[in-house]
Order: sequence, then structure tokens, then C-alpha cells
Amino acid sequence: MLKRRGTLISISGVDGSGKTTQIDLLEKRLNNRNARPIKIWSRWRPISSLPLLAMMRRLGYSKTHATSSIGFVETRLSNAGVISSLWCFLTQLDNLMKTGVKVGAPLILGRTVVCDRYTLDLIVEGMADLHDPPTRRRLGYRLLSLLPRPDAAFLIEIDPKVAYKRKPDMPTVSHFVERAKLYHEMADRLRVQRIDGALPLETVNDEIWKKVVTVMK
Repeated sequence: MLKRRGTLISISGVDGSGKTTQIDLLEKRLNNRNARPIKIWSRWRPISSLPLLAMMRRLGYSKTHATSSIGFVETRLSNAGVISSLWCFLTQLDNLMKTGVKVGAPLILGRTVVCDRYTLDLIVEGMADLHDPPTRRRLGYRLLSLLPRPDAAFLIEIDPKVAYKRKPDMPTVSHFVERAKLYHEMADRLRVQRIDGALPLETVNDEIWKKVVTVMK
């Protein structure tokens, strides 16, 4: 566990759940307390997994989808194969390296770090990509336990159909359904507080703020 002086807050959820809006509202409140917040967006990008990704593309084992904000890779792998295990390990190693540096440095400097997506999201994306059940404990997923643990972690839950309407450039509504189920099942295991995203924006933010104030005392 990384020794730190700052405070780490994470907000998770499917695309279109309202994470960014809640983070913007939270940032205003933190600035009013002179907490010097820094926002970090945590999502996988290939580093060590790049050679394997190139090979998978050539063999037809992966497909890249372009969206309005990001591009994401959809794999066509058996979740019991050697390649899938290697893919999981390398992608999560990428997440550990990139997110660990981005989060760890400001925490050591005493900053308040607010993560748009964090450990829960990285695990859910990996599981959904390989269609793993929530009970699956690959080595790649366990790597993320090396990341600093959040002082306050929240999951904004929302109807997958509503999320799909907000993000219609995603392939299908099933993209959201599978991930929403994994988020719900994994949140309690990772000690992430679940919040109903259908509530008014101010109510959701008040719930987040109530916990944040407690951990910052």
C-alpha cells in the first residue's frame, strides 16, 4: 500500500451514468474548502499489451470501436484460453502502471485526487471484455490491488437503457447491461458505496459530499 498524505476519491459507473457531472459538482465543493483537487481520468490504453493487440487484430481476435469520446477494443477470445489470460494480465498491468503513476504522485504531494473511473471500472471492463463471471480471480485483476485504496469510493448506478440513450455511439445496449450487472455485483466486494443515479443531481452529490467530508476530517 502506497503511503500517502492526500485523499483519494473515486467515482465509478457505466458510460453515461453521470460520473463527470458529479465530479464537476464535487470539484466546486472541494475548491470551496481549499482542498486543491486534481481530476484524473482512468481508462486502459495499450503499453505492454500493444504487441499482443497487434497480433490479435491480424488474427481477427479483436475489433476496435470508435466513439465520440474514446475508442475501445472488443475481443473475441475464449475466456478459458491462454491468450485470454495473457491479455488480461497485460491490460491490467498497463492499468496498474498508468493509473498508479497518475494517482500516486499527487497523493504523495498531499493533493486531493478525484478519479473518474478507478479500480472497480478497470476490473469490470476486463471482465466484460472476456465475459468472465464476477467470481473469476485472474492474476491480472489481482494486480490492481496494488493501487492505492480510495478513502471514499462511489458507484453511480443507472438503468442500462438510459445510459445507452446518453451514449448511443456504443455498439449495443447489451454493452451496458453486462457491465451494469458486474458493477452491481462487484461494488460490495470492493467496498464501493452504491448510489441511485436516477435521483436528482443535487441529491446524488449530497450523498457523495457527506462521505467525502467524513474522510477529509
